[in-house]
Amino acid sequence: MLVETLTQFEQGRIQGLNDAGLSNREVARRLGRSHKVVNSYLQDPAAYGNRKHTGRPSKLSDRERRSILREASNSTYSARQIQSHLNLGVSAKTIVRVIHKCKFIVRRRMRKAPFITIQHRQSRLAFAQKNARRDWSKIVWSDEKRFNYDGPDGNRAYWHDLRKDNLRFSRRNYKGGSVLVWACFGAKGRIKLVFGPRTIKTMSYLYILKKALLPYWKKHRQDNLTFMQDNAPPHVSRISRKWFEKNKIELLSWPANSPDLNPQENIWGILARRVYENNKQYHSTAGLKKAIVKAWHTIDQTIVDNLVMSMDTRV
Repeated sequence: MLVETLTQFEQGRIQGLNDAGLSNREVARRLGRSHKVVNSYLQDPAAYGNRKHTGRPSKLSDRERRSILREASNSTYSARQIQSHLNLGVSAKTIVRVIHKCKFIVRRRMRKAPFITIQHRQSRLAFAQKNARRDWSKIVWSDEKRFNYDGPDGNRAYWHDLRKDNLRFSRRNYKGGSVLVWACFGAKGRIKLVFGPRTIKTMSYLYILKKALLPYWKKHRQDNLTFMQDNAPPHVSRISRKWFEKNKIELLSWPANSPDLNPQENIWGILARRVYENNKQYHSTAGLKKAIVKAWHTIDQTIVDNLVMSMDTRV
């Protein structure tokens, strides 16, 4: 049921007509308002619109509300767990309402992050100290990424017109299929993408390096470049290290669990957004590969240069 509310202008007219000696019913007729709302206003004009609605007293004290918020703050507890921990005689829904009324606490999904130990932190710090003055334009960055037919999770938002049916995203088992991509870039430009087997092992990794990296390295032999790779087992195996030594390719000592330091991760993000734009899905390996290569060629060298320049800030 709608509650009639008088505007400030209407309140003034009612007061003026009432002072002029008109009856409440006549005032209501002239304003086109109900007799009830005019009576309600004239009974106590000063309190009109400010009356507190009475109801059942709250089962929670201010202290209990503060305890609920402290328990919920940056925690993974459910409302029922908070109810149990604090031994409160209220429902889980009541606890949820208390949390929702707090402007400082919101429900969010946790972001994925690498597992970082104390040793990892120490090696990352040592890396930063050692490379604080490094010329990052001399580094050639590399990484692998798996692209699947259905795209990454989490990017499924759309503008829903409530007058139309909901849109749905159908995901296939194992995300439909996938391809593994190896990419490499530096201030001297990007290297041609290489699609590898489903699982990269030492010999398949060396095949990729011979096919893509070695010609690039020979072309820029006089530039004193350094190659960056992460610490995946095929990268740091004894055979791989001997191959780098044989071909006189200097390696950048890389701290474990540090994808945030590798600008190639930003390139992957740009590629993924372009490959899966508008929730695009693929139905064949050839189609997905073609889209990845096309997106790779649309990345401007200025983006690459800016990512290389960002290393000073990252370190």
